[in-house]
Amino acid sequence: MQTLLPPRSRRAGSSHANPTSPRGLLRRYWPWVRWRALVLVVVYGVGLSAFSAGVATGERPELASEGFLAHVYYTLGLFVLGGLDLGLPRGGPALARVALWFAYFAAPAITASALVESVLRVLNPERWRMRRLKDHIVIAGGGHLALLYLSRLRESGVVRPVIVVDNRSDYPVREIAREGNLVTVSGDINTGALLRTLRLEHAARVLLLTGDDFVNLNAAARILQLAPELENRTIVHVSDLRFLRAVGNTRVGRACEIFNSHQIAAVHVVETEMLRHFESTEAPDSVVLGGFGRFGQTVLDELQRRARGQFNRVVIIDTEVERRARVFEEDVGFPEDYQRLLIPGDLRDPDVWRKADAFLGDAPVYVVGSGDDGTNVRTALWLSVRYPKARVIARSFESSLFASDVAKERGFYSFSVADLVIRSIPERWLTLDE
Repeated sequence: MQTLLPPRSRRAGSSHANPTSPRGLLRRYWPWVRWRALVLVVVYGVGLSAFSAGVATGERPELASEGFLAHVYYTLGLFVLGGLDLGLPRGGPALARVALWFAYFAAPAITASALVESVLRVLNPERWRMRRLKDHIVIAGGGHLALLYLSRLRESGVVRPVIVVDNRSDYPVREIAREGNLVTVSGDINTGALLRTLRLEHAARVLLLTGDDFVNLNAAARILQLAPELENRTIVHVSDLRFLRAVGNTRVGRACEIFNSHQIAAVHVVETEMLRHFESTEAPDSVVLGGFGRFGQTVLDELQRRARGQFNRVVIIDTEVERRARVFEEDVGFPEDYQRLLIPGDLRDPDVWRKADAFLGDAPVYVVGSGDDGTNVRTALWLSVRYPKARVIARSFESSLFASDVAKERGFYSFSVADLVIRSIPERWLTLDE
């Protein structure tokens, strides 16, 4: 199992064309236009050559002696469904008559195929666009993680078709589904019939980014069964610590790159902020975790692995703190080298912070990371005013200019998970390079 952890710097500059620019669109559609135009020109040239060689028709015997423009006109008429009722080829060289017979059949066939293709594009545009895809990227899940990846792909300048699969009707990626290189498909990524339509054997990469860890892992197993060549080119998001630890020694875990957005954010906070604060103080510190969901649990896990002995007290505040602490104790465990206090309650309730005051030491570190960005910023702002000596850290998922401005003004640290995830995406996830 390859796990994505620290943010990587972005590579500056790119020579790839923007997929929505005229150059990008021409590059994408040129193979289709080239072959269609070549067939059309060949058939038209065969018909025109036959008329120019002296072949007439039963209903137009004078056609052989007509000028070049007449030959051009009647050759164009061959492409009209129903024809111009020219009659059977007569006169002229035998080879020219054979060529005209060929044009009689080929020209309306080209017109009919174009008509059928147009109808299919209208009735089922997504499936039609997928019919010839190659070196494309398949994304399962149309939520925020998919948007972040597409943003990074666009920023890199890589021109590559993308298929997004989601079984919801209102997923965020639909807002940008009109882009020329993006196909959206409604359905369950774990359905074998749907997987077979995605041309997985021709895909460059697959990213499984739904909000359900089991769906992602199960889909990974199915995809590797259908397309073994996607081994090491399938990326799976697993948000639950238990799953993340459990899948490491499985076949799917060894064949895929598995990452956790909460771990990316937690490693960043611990390495860049908390360890730096611990080193600047002499006595062991106190830590307050406001919110003990997946992010808060991952922060504590990273602290226990990277900062043992540098903190001696931990206060955990959450509306479901006891249940989540039991889950954490079973999955990770609480060591005995620090004291902990569990406080059930809402972060917006001042009483929960008063309960923590008597347990805390001087200048604690507050990490506010509930699932509500607005609550996190408001709580961090209140804590920075009430405890000016403390180190206050606020998490938000989306990048917020307001949160950044307020944090600078009031002296606390605010970071965006989205920004960290974008910076952490390796270049190989955007290209064919391993």
